[in-house]
Amino acid sequence: MSSPTLARGNITRQANKKLRRQRILDIAKHLIASQGFEAFTLSHLAKEAGVSTPTIHNLFGKKDNIFQELVSQMVNTISLALSNPDVSDPIEGAEVFTDNLLRLYKQDEAFYRSAFMAADRTGLFDHKLPDGIFHQSLQIAERLCTEAKENGFLKGNIATGTLAEQLFACQRLARQDWVNGYIDLQRYRKQVLIGMYITYAADASPDFYKMLCNKINELVDS
Repeated sequence: MSSPTLARGNITRQANKKLRRQRILDIAKHLIASQGFEAFTLSHLAKEAGVSTPTIHNLFGKKDNIFQELVSQMVNTISLALSNPDVSDPIEGAEVFTDNLLRLYKQDEAFYRSAFMAADRTGLFDHKLPDGIFHQSLQIAERLCTEAKENGFLKGNIATGTLAEQLFACQRLARQDWVNGYIDLQRYRKQVLIGMYITYAADASPDFYKMLCNKINELVDS
């Protein structure tokens, strides 16, 4: 039977190991953001972290393992940002959904761009993954359309699944443009919302259609 002192010592060691791993992950995140995933190496990470390369291998494994862990953390963070948006008002829901994403990206824009670019190439953000971030985004789009139809904003002439896919496509295209440096986050927001409102307009009730046209014109003029 282990003594309380030994048990406390083990807990302390595990806590220190966890902190050490996270510190190294934070350094890896910074290196990927500043240099890109392709230029990121374990030897450089070890040097920046003040440890040996074998230590990095023992703690994480290979370069891809580190990146996968960072992406997993990123997906969890994005999932929290997207969780339970208010979808009773489709315009407000679209704005909250988009603004929550952009608020998160602004916190570490260089890293998110590099991570999205590398993850797209490696398939870590495959749209078909049932627990992936894009599947979650599509589910939110479906909720937005379903609620909009039930509350009389949409006429129901177009299937909600079809509209949801187009709402999701607006986000995906803007994200790709931002990741590749074609637009900044301000333009990202405008591009997404205009696209979402035009999608809604295809099936909007008369009053909602007027509201959407006004919002589109405001965004174009801003």
